[in-house]
Amino acid sequence: IPDLASVGGTAPASRLSDVPYQKLLLWLLPAATANYALFQGLQAIILPHQIEMIDPAQKVANLGLITALSGITAVAGLLAGGTISDRTVSRWGKRTPSLVLAALASALFIALMAGASTIFTLAIFACALWFFANYYQAVMTAILPDRVPLEHRGIGASILALGVPFGVLVGVNIAAQTGQRAGYLTLAALLVVTTLAFAAIVREPPSVRAAVRPPRVAMAQRLSAFFSGFRYRDFNLAFIGRALMFFAIFSITGYTYYILQDYVGAANLPGGNVQTAVSIMISVQMIACMISTAASGWLVDRFKCPKRLVVIASLGMAAPMIIPLFTAPWPAMVVMQTLVGFFFGAYMAIDLALMTMVLPDPDAEGRDMAILAVAVSGPQIFSPAAAAGIIAQF
Repeated sequence: IPDLASVGGTAPASRLSDVPYQKLLLWLLPAATANYALFQGLQAIILPHQIEMIDPAQKVANLGLITALSGITAVAGLLAGGTISDRTVSRWGKRTPSLVLAALASALFIALMAGASTIFTLAIFACALWFFANYYQAVMTAILPDRVPLEHRGIGASILALGVPFGVLVGVNIAAQTGQRAGYLTLAALLVVTTLAFAAIVREPPSVRAAVRPPRVAMAQRLSAFFSGFRYRDFNLAFIGRALMFFAIFSITGYTYYILQDYVGAANLPGGNVQTAVSIMISVQMIACMISTAASGWLVDRFKCPKRLVVIASLGMAAPMIIPLFTAPWPAMVVMQTLVGFFFGAYMAIDLALMTMVLPDPDAEGRDMAILAVAVSGPQIFSPAAAAGIIAQF
């Protein structure tokens, strides 16, 4: 991609002129924060703790199983959210109805998870939650190419990506400072309130049905059309690079709780408390992440070289991951997480902007953004099993 002027992903003017993009991003950030707070609060603390309380002897295997199963439903949710919202016709627009319904459904299954007392019921509710939470994420990210001009796409991606560190800080600290039930319900309420505020304040223009219905085609042709983005080289490379990076990240971050507890040692952590240590380490990481996220979108818009910046950020994440192989006291883990967080923040904003620039079909941006998001959720299916196998053997 030589420059931003020559790439695709340009939203139709009718969808760009409804609300100033600055106001749109201002109210989208709290909703994105709530969505990522849900993911991170559950994954980092609440879910591992709940699994350990139910079956401490099999905690590693059970966490890997539930993460892998929910990863499968997450992929389904992403594809459903992007595709259904592309085709939605309503007076409230094409994205808003899906966004609100997904938030309400997510809140329902969060409440059910809070009362789960067996690994089986917890797995069922977690899978349902991950479907709707990722459905929500697919719809939310589709708003970026829909309603933010291409020349401001880097800034837009930075604001949306800031939802990740903000969400981590909010979610992890809610989880660390509250009990299991209160943590679940607080995260559910936060998602619903911020979503309703976004839908009410930044109203989407009505969507209309196409004047000419497309001809009926065979299922094989529909399937081929659904994945038509993979006919384009840039789309393929963006998907593959993203998938490999997140496979590496999830193989480590999914086991942060147990790495600190069993590898570093609970006795070596602040106060001997694993939950507190996770909260501190991730908070430090996310502060570094916020600094780089805020600046990196501007770099994309200013220098128009997203590919080079993605490469730099990826290598920057990889280098500090070797620190625990040589030394693993608590301060070394904090240093590693700080460096990873700084480059991860840059990666998130730059990569998100890059994804919006390889969309080949302006009428299916939600679907294609969802397919690219599978490169984030898909690795969750395989990385826990790979990490669990490594932990078991070595």
